[in-house]
Amino acid sequence: MKKIKAFTLIELLVVISIIAVLVSIMMPALSKARASAQRIVCLNNLRNLGMGMEFYLQENNEIFPPDRDRANIMPINVGKFIRYQPRWIWFIDYGVGHVISPEKYATQEEFSAALDMDNEYFICPTVKGAKFMRSIRNGSYGFNYQYLSNTRGNCNFPNKATRVKSPLSTILFGDSRGAGIPHGEHAYLMDPPKMATSRGANKFSPAAKDIIPIGGAEKYSPADARHGNKANMVYMDGHASAFTYEELGYVVDPETERPIEKANTLIDNIGNNRMWTGIGRDEHN
Repeated sequence: MKKIKAFTLIELLVVISIIAVLVSIMMPALSKARASAQRIVCLNNLRNLGMGMEFYLQENNEIFPPDRDRANIMPINVGKFIRYQPRWIWFIDYGVGHVISPEKYATQEEFSAALDMDNEYFICPTVKGAKFMRSIRNGSYGFNYQYLSNTRGNCNFPNKATRVKSPLSTILFGDSRGAGIPHGEHAYLMDPPKMATSRGANKFSPAAKDIIPIGGAEKYSPADARHGNKANMVYMDGHASAFTYEELGYVVDPETERPIEKANTLIDNIGNNRMWTGIGRDEHN
């Protein structure tokens, strides 16, 4: 009978060791490739949202949508339903579709209560699996509302796109953190490095009472550098790119490696708003 040659224990352990080494070599490369793919998908999302805003402006006398229609003077039709007090997200369905499809809902009451986004253009793949990934209030992308829309308190509205003198260097939308860490709580609005007092702003985005306080006051919602320490942004002219916190004008806390936290009503001169103002230069408080 022919003897069948088998692996010895030592040979088997050597093979397993080689496989383990190969896996350890490949994993960082695979992780890097995955992160790169997520960054590209996110940039594409933002470009499409930017085009949606461009179409909206063309159809609406160059007037930006409100960050949210809190006075309920601009309810919008969404299929067979109406959305009351809509956030900016509802106004830019041109070319990208509704942020929440009305087809899944049978009644106006059900649709009005729907808060989970089902349109992938509005969801950054890096936050998939996170607590707020589909939340229309606390999701992926924030609007440069302080300069382009109504500030908290409904100042600065209606605001026309013709006021933007430097579209090539003016942020429109981008990766937004919200007040929560690492993510969430009013991320649908993105705060600049410092308060836009020239536009009537007197507080930052988050206003919910359940947000963890800093020094007894609510926090703000800065950009979120979630793509290899960079945040993706789309500009008023439609181009999109990634930037560090410092490039966006934020002053970074060396301990947390995040923008220095600010209380909800803090007015100071820490930071630079040049990429946010619409005029290509900073403002001073």
